[in-house]
Amino acid sequence: MPTIAETLASLRFYGDDLEPEALTVQLGGPPSESWKKGEAFGKKKTNTRRTGAWILRAERREPGDLDAQIDEIFSKLTSDLSVWKHLATRYRPDLFVGLFLEKSNEGIGLNGKSLSLIADRGVSLGLDVYGARPSLRNIQIIDGADNATFSIFKATTAEFSEIFPQFGQDMEISEDFVNRVGEVRAAQILQAIWERPILKWNANGIHGTFYYNYEHKRQHVPPSKREVDFDASAINAAQRKLFEENR
Repeated sequence: MPTIAETLASLRFYGDDLEPEALTVQLGGPPSESWKKGEAFGKKKTNTRRTGAWILRAERREPGDLDAQIDEIFSKLTSDLSVWKHLATRYRPDLFVGLFLEKSNEGIGLNGKSLSLIADRGVSLGLDVYGARPSLRNIQIIDGADNATFSIFKATTAEFSEIFPQFGQDMEISEDFVNRVGEVRAAQILQAIWERPILKWNANGIHGTFYYNYEHKRQHVPPSKREVDFDASAINAAQRKLFEENR
């Protein structure tokens, strides 16, 4: 059975009384992201968090390697099981795992060490399985020019990962992409993508948005470059509910 194409993993703690700094001290390592209940967020700071959170993410793996991600996460934190027992009772931590398939029969397993790391610490395991995705993913180009056509192009999995490298990222600004990978590599990737246009009515979904020559409108793109983090003032009530549920 082929290995799952891509895996994501995050250790998560939630609680109304959660204090991120105190939890960091107890766990012995910093989170990837954290906040307190009631903390303002968004570009205009008009929203407040409904509960506190402490989240530590592992690097994405392509092909999937969940054992390596579990080891990466827990190796950064305390091995004192008494601390974990206390925190498990108070916050009910979970390990969120995203499994992204490219074929219908891919699979993955966990070794004994991984299972022990999770079970001994009272961490629950949640698996989100995303059905077989196309080998080519669709990127919509939002051009800063007045005559922009908002065209869609196909990218390979490798190209897509270079343009959108972060966890959950589905937006990128061309200037940032070029600065990150260099002009030569950026040109190689984009030239290949420009040869794969697709008609909008034939596109089965949009997997990422690439803002081209958009530096002057950077303030309209969430700093995280994730659609779910758009400022509440820029979206409607249904979107706010949907995005909050998927952050």
